[in-house]
Amino acid sequence: MTRFLTLGSEGFGVYEPEEGLPPGSWKRVEAPADAVLCPGFVDIHIHGALGIDTMTASPEEFVSLCDWLAEQGYERWLPTTVCCKADAALSVAERLPEHPMIAGFHLEGPFLSPKFPGAQPESEIAPPPAFDDPAWCPVFRHPKLKIVTLAPEREGALPLISALAKRGVAVSMGHTDATFDEASRGFSAGLRSATHTFNAMRGLHHREPGALGFALFEEGLCAELIYDRKHVSPEAASILLKCKRPDKVIAVSDSSPATGLQEGTALTLWGNQAEVIDGRVRLVGTNTLAGSTSTLLDAFRNLGADFGLEVAISLASTNPRRLLGLEGPPGVLLTFGLDLSLKEIAHPT
Repeated sequence: MTRFLTLGSEGFGVYEPEEGLPPGSWKRVEAPADAVLCPGFVDIHIHGALGIDTMTASPEEFVSLCDWLAEQGYERWLPTTVCCKADAALSVAERLPEHPMIAGFHLEGPFLSPKFPGAQPESEIAPPPAFDDPAWCPVFRHPKLKIVTLAPEREGALPLISALAKRGVAVSMGHTDATFDEASRGFSAGLRSATHTFNAMRGLHHREPGALGFALFEEGLCAELIYDRKHVSPEAASILLKCKRPDKVIAVSDSSPATGLQEGTALTLWGNQAEVIDGRVRLVGTNTLAGSTSTLLDAFRNLGADFGLEVAISLASTNPRRLLGLEGPPGVLLTFGLDLSLKEIAHPT
């Protein structure tokens, strides 16, 4: 008998379908009184962890990342690039092992705004090419490409957004200086989401709402959220959740190779010197955050504590699963104590 993990009439739990009855009338068959069940996490934005960089990782290192992420409650994830040449992006795609946890890859850049580089290698930022550009076309047509982050205001972005969207690629605006109208035109061309909302984008002004204003305003646009409580304050996250429908916000880790490393570790990230200080990874001598040192397990706990478990489950699992078109019941079930400690990771058949 197929069972479903869902929020039903008796609260969150495992429900067994009953013939002729709608889901709202199913009976809950599994819900420990002292525990909460959650589908495995789906992270659409990861640059690495444990000192491993997705830009240079070997197939064996990708498997090592999968093993470690599985211990953090992950079911699927998207290795994510930084700004680079087409051959480097294609190399990442070709080094991805056939692994059930790897759902494809996320191309972040290089078609970004030079005004909002974040920790991206600025020398690699480039204007959007045509979809059939000889160098980039193999990347754009790669079957593992799932998401592309770009700045919709850049010349050439709109036809590229349209072409990618027609192939089923989720195009996201990020590292962008777009005005409200430019973001709106991008949405009309096929934009589906905003990358790490609030971070590395034109902010909200009452006379020019900008990219952030559009992300908050447009009901049809999904919005990534890094909720380590360092990239975005609880108050700002609350504003986002009040503006967007709960099914339109997606928690991401944006984890960097510094994730899982000890406090005080110094490392080179994409040509920049960085260090782990106070749980943050910053470019040395600046306040620029170079990704995060957190996972979706951290985000889930923060969201659950600040906004409730229903929001946490939606943002860390249900919503990214929907964006990627992952169908069927979850392949991983997580059991959390009421203190949000991870008690068990199960793989139902």
